Amino acid sequence: MSPLSNYFMFPAQFMHVSISIHALLLLCNGMVPFLSQGSALLKRVRYCKSCKAYIKGFDHHCPAFGNCIGQNNYVLFMILLAGFLTTEASYIVCLSQFSRGSQILGGTWFETDLAGSLVVSTMLFSLLQVIWQGVFFTWHLYCICFNIRTDEWINWKKYPEFQFVIQSQPGESFTRVMFKNPYDNDYLQNVKEFLSINC
Repeated sequence: MSPLSNYFMFPAQFMHVSISIHALLLLCNGMVPFLSQGSALLKRVRYCKSCKAYIKGFDHHCPAFGNCIGQNNYVLFMILLAGFLTTEASYIVCLSQFSRGSQILGGTWFETDLAGSLVVSTMLFSLLQVIWQGVFFTWHLYCICFNIRTDEWINWKKYPEFQFVIQSQPGESFTRVMFKNPYDNDYLQNVKEFLSINC
């Protein structure tokens, strides 16, 4: 098969990759072939259906930002998420101190004026934001510690490198496929690898 040049689009850059037609067909189906045993060229390249692009280190497509979260912006995404959590938590603290000082929460709901209603509703909204963002942030910390991406965790059966086949024992007629993360090193190595990713 003759090599075919193709461009894989990454956020803010293009990476030129020379691959075979067969490898390109596998990529179009969401699977990433290994070009050679030592080739890291296509390592963890995944297709985003929303962006219609191949993203290196693809984690997920973020509808809030309208962009894919991948190798080039994963660190920045985590910083932004931590900033959102800090901001929302500070809103809750400030609004609760304000409501205590002005005794908004002491009166009945009907006695609360417009400013009091705004304080209470903003505090509840911020609390809900902190809860879901806290869960989301914790999930991504888990992913960083175990060197796995959200897409890989959800769709591991699509990616052969995550499949560990357990052969059936004599007398059994089935084989089992279990999850195995080939990219997981110890926690410290995984965090170092995450921090060395290009922002």
